[in-house]
Amino acid sequence: MKNDKKIIDLIYRDLDGELNSEEQAKLRGILENDPETAAFQAGWQKVRRQFDKEKEQEIKVDLKKLILEKINMEKYKQKETGKEMKLSTPLWRKPAFRISLVFILGVFAGFLLFTFLKVDLSGSKVPTPEMKGTLYDTRSFDNMKVADNILFDTPLAKAVFAVRYSTRIVEIRIDLSSLYPVKTVVQFDYNNFECLNVQNVTVNDQTSCSSSFNFVQINNVGDNKFIIQLYNKNNLQHNIDFTILQNDMPIYQNSIAVNKE
Repeated sequence: MKNDKKIIDLIYRDLDGELNSEEQAKLRGILENDPETAAFQAGWQKVRRQFDKEKEQEIKVDLKKLILEKINMEKYKQKETGKEMKLSTPLWRKPAFRISLVFILGVFAGFLLFTFLKVDLSGSKVPTPEMKGTLYDTRSFDNMKVADNILFDTPLAKAVFAVRYSTRIVEIRIDLSSLYPVKTVVQFDYNNFECLNVQNVTVNDQTSCSSSFNFVQINNVGDNKFIIQLYNKNNLQHNIDFTILQNDMPIYQNSIAVNKE
């Protein structure tokens, strides 16, 4: 076949049904006299038929999908004696049930909290596993014994550590302020203390906190406040260590003794 763009254009337009009668006659004359061009056209006609077939199948698939979706929707619109059937809402999804459940859970949580506080004020001991994850009532902080309050103040970082304790709870309130990242580590002996909770009182998204079996680490930027609660395992005097680091270099270290009496 001659590499003639005009002939190829006539063939493509013929496949799309765009030729007029004069152009169709011209193309027939070319095909009759040029077997190579005729074979080229036949090949493209085969491709076009296959394309049309696949397109038709795709339309049928889409139509089948629409019919199935329609049938599925009709399952929820069944009618009986001229009235539309309505699916009953499950009990656990009804607002009244949810409100009742929240109320019951609130009463139960309040009972557990009251029991926890009552035991603490009486000086009784409770096994550590039962205290894990308990939100201790921080309002009792003022009723605890004062261990010590220490202050660290420099142009780049400031920190206040207030520590109080009862027979089985040590509560550490920490206020941190730093223009640049600083790391604060509260370290203790696991044989004497165990971390129960770390509460983020006021914490921005640039600050993070992590805890392990014998320390709590705070990566601080800006102004943030934390409350750390430790389980006081015995009544013997022990130290809790405080370290502030900048670029992993200690810039402040101090200790506070608990169970001093």
